Amino acid sequence: MPCPECGLATHRHRTLDFDGVTTYRANAGPDPTRIDGASGEPAGDKMWIALVPGDFPARYFADDEIYHLAGGIAWPGQHHRDYGTAKIAHHACCTGRHETRPDSSTGAAELWQAMRLRRSRSRQIP
Repeated sequence: MPCPECGLATHRHRTLDFDGVTTYRANAGPDPTRIDGASGEPAGDKMWIALVPGDFPARYFADDEIYHLAGGIAWPGQHHRDYGTAKIAHHACCTGRHETRPDSSTGAAELWQAMRLRRSRSRQIP
């Protein structure tokens, strides 16, 4: 699904909230899968997260920028079986959200630059 802010492809996954103790609970309303018909975006920001397609070295990103997928759910942090790679939250490096290169992590800054170049090249192709 394309990002509404920059237009690049993202993978959207449901997320669960950590309650601060030991359990995860669904961060959802009565119908957690409802999508807003006008925008095509999920109704709740917190229960869906857009991830950049692919796997990236987790060490280059801030802790709140990395996720892993388990059972189709996006979980915060890196999975112990992913051997140093992680999924990256699109909002960390979205060129539509960040006018200048983000400084939250080296990885986010590099991804932002790559996505900016990709967008400029795609506009040049007739």
